[in-house]
Amino acid sequence: METNTETILIVFVALTGVAVLLQAFVLLAIFLSLKKTAKSVSDASDDFKATVLPFVHSTRELMERLSPQIVTVSEGLADLTNILHKETKGVRVSVSEIMERLNRQTQRIDAMLTTGLDTVEHTAGVIETAIAKPVRQANGVLAAIKAIIDTYRAPLPPRRPTYDPENDQFV
Repeated sequence: METNTETILIVFVALTGVAVLLQAFVLLAIFLSLKKTAKSVSDASDDFKATVLPFVHSTRELMERLSPQIVTVSEGLADLTNILHKETKGVRVSVSEIMERLNRQTQRIDAMLTTGLDTVEHTAGVIETAIAKPVRQANGVLAAIKAIIDTYRAPLPPRRPTYDPENDQFV
């Protein structure tokens, strides 16, 4: 049995050695893979630095050149806004005065027209009264004359026979 145990022990040691050797190969493969990945990441970061950093520097230079102009433009816009605000107030006051004057003139014209039209209406009433009354009277007289003339010119109505009781007949 000893040989059997020794054989098992030798096999076990051999398997352990193979497993350790296999583990060493796996760790070596992982190391080489990580080394390759680190180099790739380093190259990518170098490319990133080479392309992005000049863009950042040029943007910074552009902002340094433009910032005084932007400040000048914004101050100019602020001044323009203040001037427009003041002018708008002036225009508002002028329009208000014009509308007030227009309203007064409109009221004045309305009063004048109302007075004129009332006078015309009153005059028309007076003229109608002064002319219409005699005309109506003359029309009444003419209508009466016409009725009289028509009555005389009309043929006599047929005479209705009357009953004579003495003769016992119609006459």
